[in-house]
Amino acid sequence: MRPEIKRALHTIPIGASSPLRACRNVETEPLVVAEAHGQYLHDIDGTRYIDFMYGFGPLILGHAPQAVSSAIARQAVDGTLFGTYCVQEIELAERITATAGHLEQLRFVCSGTEAVMSTLRLARAYTGRTGVLRFNGGYHGHFDLVQNKDEARMRDAGLDPAAMRSNVYAEYNDTASVERAFAEHPGEIAAVVVEPIACNMSLVLPEDGFLADLRRICDREGAVLIFDEVITGFRLTYGPASNLLGVTPDLTAFGKIIGGGTPVGAFGGRRDIMRLLDEERVLQGGTLAGNPLTMAAGLATLDVLAEPGFYEELERKGALLEAAVERHRAEKGLDFHFVRTGSIFAFIFVPRGTPVRRKADVAAQPHSPYTTLYAGIRKDGYHLAPDIEEPMYISAATPDETLEDFAARAVAFLATDPNTPRVTPA
Repeated sequence: MRPEIKRALHTIPIGASSPLRACRNVETEPLVVAEAHGQYLHDIDGTRYIDFMYGFGPLILGHAPQAVSSAIARQAVDGTLFGTYCVQEIELAERITATAGHLEQLRFVCSGTEAVMSTLRLARAYTGRTGVLRFNGGYHGHFDLVQNKDEARMRDAGLDPAAMRSNVYAEYNDTASVERAFAEHPGEIAAVVVEPIACNMSLVLPEDGFLADLRRICDREGAVLIFDEVITGFRLTYGPASNLLGVTPDLTAFGKIIGGGTPVGAFGGRRDIMRLLDEERVLQGGTLAGNPLTMAAGLATLDVLAEPGFYEELERKGALLEAAVERHRAEKGLDFHFVRTGSIFAFIFVPRGTPVRRKADVAAQPHSPYTTLYAGIRKDGYHLAPDIEEPMYISAATPDETLEDFAARAVAFLATDPNTPRVTPA
C-alpha cells in the first residue's frame, strides 16, 4: 500500500471523501494524482494516465481547460465569497433557464444531492403530499429520503425509517409498475423523481414512450415530475437532456458540468412551484451556494459549450468509439452490450440478445470482466470508473487515436476473462 493511502486511512474514513474513490469495487488501490491536463491524469510518481472518468462526469472539456482555469484565477483575485448578490450568479442562472421553457426560475446549491433534495421538498410542499416514487437502481444523492435499504438496515445506517417509508418503488422502463404504485397509494405521491437516462445503473436508456407515460401519469394524478439531470444536464446538448427526449418535467436538478469542475448544484422549473421559495414557505439555504468561483467556472464552461458544432463533435467521437468497440468485439467473438448515448458509455456483460431495461438486468452481469478490464488497462495507462455500474465519458480533449486505441485494448482484455459472454456458435 502506498504511504499516501496509509496516511489517508489514518485520518479519513475509507481514505477518501467519497466511497467509490477508494477503488474497493475494482479490487485495487486508487491513483494518487498530482495534476491533470487535457485527457491526462499524472500521479505523484509522474506516471501518465488517459482518463475516461473525468471526475465522474463534470469535466466535459477535459482537465484544467485554459478558459475555465483562467476564469477561476481572475475571480479569485476579486474575491471568492461575498455573502450577497453576485452578478455572475445572475448571469449563469439566466443562461441555464434560457435553455428550456419549463426552467422559469432556478436556484443554486453546492451539489447534485442538494439539488434533488430541494426539488423533493418543493414537490411535497406544493402538493401537500409526502410520498416519493422512485425507480429501483436510481441514485439521487445520499440523503435519507433517497436511500435504498430495507427497514432492518435503516437504523444501522443512521437513516430515519419514517423518511424511508415515504418511498414508493417502481421499475425503470416499466409503466405498468408506475401505474400500480399510484393505484396502491392513492393521493399520497407528491413526486416522481427519475434520471431520464439512467446513468447510475451503468447506462440504461429510456424506451420509447416511457418518459411520456410518466408525464401523462403525473398530470393525471397531480404529482410533480422531477428529472434528475445532475449527469445528463449539458452533457448531451446545450441544456437539459429533456430537450432531446421530448418530455417536459416540472422541475429539473442539475450539477456537475454547470460548475466547470467546481462544487455545484442547481434546481429549477415552473414558476408556480419555485414561488414557494419566494414566499419562504420552503427553506433552502447555503453559505457557499452561488459562490463567485463556481459561477465564473460555470460561465466559462458554458461559453465553450455554446460554440457551434460542439455537441456534434462529441457525438462524432462517441460514434467512432462505439464502432471501434463493436468491430473488435465481433473479431473476438464476444457478446456483451456496449451502451452509448452521446459522450457517455458503459460496458454491460450480458449477451446482446438479453434486454437491459432496468436495474435487475444490470445486476445480473458478472463482475469479473470489468475487474479484469480495469486492472489490465490501468497498467496500460488508462483510468476508468472504479465501479462496474458507473458510466464513463468522452471529453472535448479526447482525440480520435485515443478512442481507437482504447477500443482495441479494452476488448482484448475482456477476451481474456472467461466470464465475458461469448457468441454461441450456430
